[in-house]
Parts: sequence; C-alpha cells; structure tokens
Amino acid sequence: MVANSDRTCPLPRRMLVAASALAMAFSLSAAAQTASAPDHSSDGQSYSSSTAYQAYLNTNDLFGGSSSAAPMASAAANASASPQYGGRSSNSSYPSYQSKWSHLAFVGGGGFSAPLGNDTHGYETWGYNLDVGGGWNFSKNFGVLFEYQFDKMKIPGSTLANAGVQGGNINSHLFLFDPVYYQPVGRNKGVYVTGGAGFSRKVTNFTELEQGEECYYFCYYVTEPVTVSSFSSTQLAADGGLGFYWKAFGPDSKAKLFAEARYIFVDSPKPTTTTEGEGTEEIIPVTFGIRF
Repeated sequence: MVANSDRTCPLPRRMLVAASALAMAFSLSAAAQTASAPDHSSDGQSYSSSTAYQAYLNTNDLFGGSSSAAPMASAAANASASPQYGGRSSNSSYPSYQSKWSHLAFVGGGGFSAPLGNDTHGYETWGYNLDVGGGWNFSKNFGVLFEYQFDKMKIPGSTLANAGVQGGNINSHLFLFDPVYYQPVGRNKGVYVTGGAGFSRKVTNFTELEQGEECYYFCYYVTEPVTVSSFSSTQLAADGGLGFYWKAFGPDSKAKLFAEARYIFVDSPKPTTTTEGEGTEEIIPVTFGIRF
C-alpha cells in the first residue's frame, strides 16, 4: 500500500501542493491586514482602505459634492493668492501713485533782454533778466505759474549826455500770472507756449560816479555809481512767449531744461511837462533755465 501511494503521488507533486497552500495563506493574511489598517490622509481623516477612499471620492463627485481634495485645492489657491511681504501679492504690480507734492511747478533761469519798439528810440539798450516762479501743474501738459521777472536795461550814452549825467539804468520788476501748455515732440523733448498778465514796477535811475573811502583792515578809495535822480511807475503788463524744453535727466523726470523768448509789454506813461516818463516799454527777454 505504501508503494502504491508513492507511485500515484510523487514527491514533486506534493511539494507543489504545499507551496500553493502556503501562497494562498500569505495572500489571505495580507488582505486582512490591508482591510484593518486605517489610511491616514494629509487632512487628518481615516478610511478603511485605498479602494474605499477612491469609492468615496467617486461617490461625492457623482452627487455633485466636494471631496476632501477640493478643500485642499481651495486652500492651495488661497495660499497662492494671499498677500505676501507685508500685504502685497507676489505677482501684483505696484500701483501708480503720485504724491500731492508732485503737482508743484517751479521755474528758474536768466538770460539777456533786448529792447523793442519805442525803447529803441534812445530810451533803452540791451540788458539782462532773471526769472523765478512757482505754481501748480494740473497735468503733464498744463500748469499755471506766478512768476517774478527782473529786467535790468541800460540807457544809451547819447540819452545820458542829453540828461547831463554819467550813467543810468532802467529796472523793471514784473509780477506775472502765466498759464503754460507743454506739447511733447519726443520722449524727452518738446515745446511750450506761455503768456498772461500782471503788473510792472518800472524804476529809472540816473547815476554819477563818485569817489568814496572804504576800510577793511586798511583804507582805500573806490569809484562807484551813486543815484542822483530817479523816477518810477507801476503799470499793467502783459507777456507771451514760446519755448523749447529738454528732459536732460530722463524721459520720466519732471525736470526740464529750457530756452525761451518772450514779448513783454508795459503800459508806462509818456513824459509830460509835469511828470517824467518814457512811454510804453517793450522788451524781448531770452531766458535759459530749468522747469519742473
């Protein structure tokens, strides 16, 4: 009987049966451990198995609900959109901001002045000018300035000889209210027009050279002009001009170097038998300077 059993169930066949039984036992044990072990997700919830977790997601999607992945995606989106570095988003651009002081306007310059019209008839000759002012820029193209311009003109020698004096000058103090309009013709250059009205204080001085003594550690004599006669008048004035500007410090800078020529008219009185005067004053100041 033993011999017959050995012939019908040889050793290799018995080993194969034993191996199959061992593999089946191992598979059943692994399945039992997977079913009993909880699956810890990143949001702190537990599910019985990965297969059950996928089924849970699919079930929520089927009925229009949101799975735990949706809050995670929403949190990620909120994290990326939240402000960074003190309340500024990392992908946002800086807002265009202008200080209230950025509208302040300023002009300063100087140059030479030429007589025109009645002044060329022996009353005035070439001189120089200084110009300064401030105001408000309503836009990049339009502003308003209140300007003070000083023009110092000479008196021709023939006129001084007829008056019997050695020297003289005419000083015009102009206070003008001038709108200005800028027209760019490129990124850093352009033209502008300006003009307005105001009043002028015109003072005519006649001088004589006198010798005086000055002492600084030691005394010495100097010859200097001394005013011997003068007259003045305050009248209305008007001006108009054209200029060219150049943004030498960059196209985004407010500073503009400029060169301009103006026409200034002062309604000063004519001389009479009882009052001194020169009549209307017309000058063309050519000025170079800087504007903001």
